[in-house]
Amino acid sequence: MVRRFVLLLMLAVSALPWDARGQDTGSAATSATDAATDAWIVTLGGSFTLGPSYEGARSIAPFFTPSFDIRRADEPATFGAPDDNFGIGLLDLGAFKLGPLAGIREGRASGALPGLPGYAWALEGGGFAEYWPVDGMLRTRVELLQGFGASGGLAANLSADFVQKQGVFTWSIGPRLSLADSALMQTEFGVSPLASALNGHIAPYAPDAGIKSLGLTSSLSYEMSQDWTTTLYGSYQRLAGAAATSPVTTLSGSPNQITVGLGFEHSFVLGRP
Repeated sequence: MVRRFVLLLMLAVSALPWDARGQDTGSAATSATDAATDAWIVTLGGSFTLGPSYEGARSIAPFFTPSFDIRRADEPATFGAPDDNFGIGLLDLGAFKLGPLAGIREGRASGALPGLPGYAWALEGGGFAEYWPVDGMLRTRVELLQGFGASGGLAANLSADFVQKQGVFTWSIGPRLSLADSALMQTEFGVSPLASALNGHIAPYAPDAGIKSLGLTSSLSYEMSQDWTTTLYGSYQRLAGAAATSPVTTLSGSPNQITVGLGFEHSFVLGRP
């Protein structure tokens, strides 16, 4: 239900007269190069992912994440990492881009530890800044996201990607750093006095704000045709600091968070004369 809602939201955004960048898992080519300059190229897709069932989990679960992109027909496609959240570049100066951001914060079912409550998924909103120190080869990006609802809290994601395009293939790799405030750390890794009492064996745990994880993400995209692109990607995140020493991680989970996925995208033209 959540994923369908987000996909509908993305489709609605396609009607807006600006350049929107989303979770673009590759630099899809398109036959729209012959289209009129007042036409738009829309890219829709999705990724099938296997990853931790919640933050700090040892168990894995399947996920589906939709992706969306829209640009003018005379504007070249740009790189987007598979773990980018959905952003709209309201300020686009070429090498530098700035705009609002949206995403989904996954929840956790009750029972990760006896007595430990779960938390629901949450919508996130915030902003991003993106800069290319070396055009087409090195990208840096910062995302700030505030969660809404019971699993609120502020998160910051910092990334850098080395990008190489060779014909129909685009390869990328780069480091990741995630930080969280105390509210988010408490939601995902804390143990309240009530949960401690219900468990009977675990002391209360109140993690401080700080670094949540460090890692590496890589992707390989293949342009199957002018309109279709597929992307294989993987990510390794190592929980750090208070997230790594939490009972959620040490007793029932793992500090090693591995995600693999396969994505597909289709591009088409709107406004062709």
